[in-house]
Amino acid sequence: MKLKLIACDLDGTLLQGEARTCGSEIFPLIEKLYEKGVYFVPASGRQYLNLKRLFAPVGEKLLYISENGALVMHLDRPLTKNVFEDELALAICHAVYDRPECEIVISGERTGYVIPKKESFVPYIRDEIGNNITIIDAPERISEPILKVSYFTAKEDRDKVTAALLKQFEGKCLLVPSGNEWVDFAPLGTSKGSALAVVGEKLGIAPQEMAAFGDNENDRTMLEFVGHPYLMENCSPSMQNLAAERCNRVEDTLKKILEEL
Repeated sequence: MKLKLIACDLDGTLLQGEARTCGSEIFPLIEKLYEKGVYFVPASGRQYLNLKRLFAPVGEKLLYISENGALVMHLDRPLTKNVFEDELALAICHAVYDRPECEIVISGERTGYVIPKKESFVPYIRDEIGNNITIIDAPERISEPILKVSYFTAKEDRDKVTAALLKQFEGKCLLVPSGNEWVDFAPLGTSKGSALAVVGEKLGIAPQEMAAFGDNENDRTMLEFVGHPYLMENCSPSMQNLAAERCNRVEDTLKKILEEL
């Protein structure tokens, strides 16, 4: 196997069950990959600084695909960045916020802007998920480009809300589920797969020299792009049709990859 890059989703993939932090076993594996000239790339809907904290022991050796591909960071600087037009971003923000079932997170480069409806939402985003947040009273207060607009809603409300919002903004942006309670609006052309394409072009890495791990629909483009896709056994049912090698645990598969390298 000839590899130069391994991208890995977090929630439901590297982080199993209720895990909020990376297990210590992953860091020496990343170090060994780095020594062999292989980039390890966390690829997540999470914000960049959240990812950087999770991987602090090896942080400067990584590339980061954050915000489901809207922002790629290397050495603490953007490698590529995909943002909304201001008018569309504000329209999406107001449409989401006006839904009583939804809490909203609006993603900038290094913070998530929240307009909380419930007091419990702030500690959930800040302390449980681990995001940097800025509390605002209206989306017009945001002075930087918007990378992503996410909404959080109860599982039983997600599909109804998503259908209504999709109808309102169809063809203007992407709407991608991210787990059972989160859905993300992203600029057209944004995905983990398109982010990997840019990374490959900038760093001279071909798709067949890449591997990727994922479990959900927001990982599909990434798994379809790389030459060596790994799909988690506990993946979303909608992903079962994907042609990929099955994986129970990322760390165990990385050990096999290192042996083959």
